[in-house]
Amino acid sequence: MLRRALIYGALIGGSLVFAWPFIWMLATSAKLERELFDEKPGLMPEAPRPRLHSPYVDTRMFATVSGPRLNETLGLIEAELASPRYTWPADVEPDALRHEVARGIYAQLLARWPVEVWARSAGELRTEISRQISPESVREIAGKLRRTLCIGQLRVRSYDLQEDQLVAPGTAAASWVIGGTSDATLVQTGAAAEPYAELHYSFARGQLITLSQVFTTSFPIDRLHRIQLYVKNDDTWSAINLVVEKGGVKFRAERPVDNADDNWVVDTWQERGPDDRPDKIRSWTLLREIGRGPEFVNEPNRLKITVEMEPRNLLQAWGAKILHNYRLTFDYIPFWRYVATSLFLVILNLAGTLFSCSLVAYSFARLQWPGRAACFALLLATMMIPPQVTMIPQFLLFQKLGWYNTLKPMWVPSFFAGAFSVFLLRQFMKGIPRDLEDAARLDGCGFFRIYWHIMLPLIKPTLAAIAIFTFLATWNEFMTPLIYLSDQRLYPLSFGLYAYQVQSLQPGTSAGIGMLMAGSLLMTLPVIVIFFFAQRYFLQGVTLTGLKG
Repeated sequence: MLRRALIYGALIGGSLVFAWPFIWMLATSAKLERELFDEKPGLMPEAPRPRLHSPYVDTRMFATVSGPRLNETLGLIEAELASPRYTWPADVEPDALRHEVARGIYAQLLARWPVEVWARSAGELRTEISRQISPESVREIAGKLRRTLCIGQLRVRSYDLQEDQLVAPGTAAASWVIGGTSDATLVQTGAAAEPYAELHYSFARGQLITLSQVFTTSFPIDRLHRIQLYVKNDDTWSAINLVVEKGGVKFRAERPVDNADDNWVVDTWQERGPDDRPDKIRSWTLLREIGRGPEFVNEPNRLKITVEMEPRNLLQAWGAKILHNYRLTFDYIPFWRYVATSLFLVILNLAGTLFSCSLVAYSFARLQWPGRAACFALLLATMMIPPQVTMIPQFLLFQKLGWYNTLKPMWVPSFFAGAFSVFLLRQFMKGIPRDLEDAARLDGCGFFRIYWHIMLPLIKPTLAAIAIFTFLATWNEFMTPLIYLSDQRLYPLSFGLYAYQVQSLQPGTSAGIGMLMAGSLLMTLPVIVIFFFAQRYFLQGVTLTGLKG
């Protein structure tokens, strides 16, 4: 029993070690950007905290702060903050905000003070704290801790590149009509240079808040292309939806936007149009028609826009957070186009490799012809040539053939048998008894029928192993698309994810690491599934190669 326990323990431990990259990728795909760039990032994603009211105090920003004389210093800072010289917002709980601000100030002092300051007496420490704290610094930290949903400008754009600002930031509070079943108010605030409106709400008595208004555009409404709303989320994980009425038709977003994180974003919606192609990066949410009738707005230059917000419970918030990066991946990356290209290449490479390699291996293993040994030695010698040596001549050859920026360089070579697969199959075929071949020849079978009806069924395990190798090499191929492809419509999945990463590093774009991990995880899943289903054939093909029957 002890020996068995040690063996199983070693197997489980080894599995966890090799599964660590997959576990890390899975956890990272469920994280927001702020979690990835946190000072102390953890392995598991933060649990979402859905809330029924806003504004509120964020208690997680300085939750991990620690250092010398923590409790004593926090008490001194809170005592200082209780002074009348500091004012606190009336729309959040002052005691909770004061406690979190004290932790934020402690984090600043920890980075600013030398070690000897922390060794001073409590009175000296109190004096130093009073000198370091100012109303401006307290106001700055409190602004970071106070979470609230902010509404900025609303813009629309036509297909003719005409753009209207339907709601200006300075009049955002007065431009919307509040409705729904919940309590909500819009408060105009912000600096003179950057005004906006804060939405103060509570879902205690209802499950829906709406902001609606009928707007007039400077262009015909049938030329409407895109709607953009500037929003600063408050991280309550509520669902934000858009409903549009125009031309007697009612549209609704095909899925809600997550009220996640605490940064300014531009939520964009548009109907399906000429730029909504599967090979195009989509940075918007589609609007779908849900009804027609005279009750909907039907004037040439007018439309009604309604922003709906509904709360989520903890289970719904967890589901939204786990799927958040995957939904963005499917939208922002032409994922299914990349998958279709990769599957196309996999199928052609599998067909070409299995047919050509098995046929050539049969000729080397079972047929007698002059120069067979020399040709086989020459074939094996090609395995010693580094691919970097043949890369440039091969590129020039394919370019002269007119194959640049096509998929042909990625599948045509598979029909010219590779040395490794031929060697593997030859070794397996040499172990097959010749009696089977002789009996088939006596029954009138030719060389090709013997190959097709006798050899291929017997070498299935080795063919399965080669198929797995070919699938992995084709599915993960990166260098060949990098050299030969310039059209994004032809990218396979591996190179498409790399192209997205390069694009996301450009100025003015999102880092999107969580989206990249979500896409990478989806790319890894077929490899894992295929290996588990085909591992029996894979192991048979490797272990039986070269054994005599």
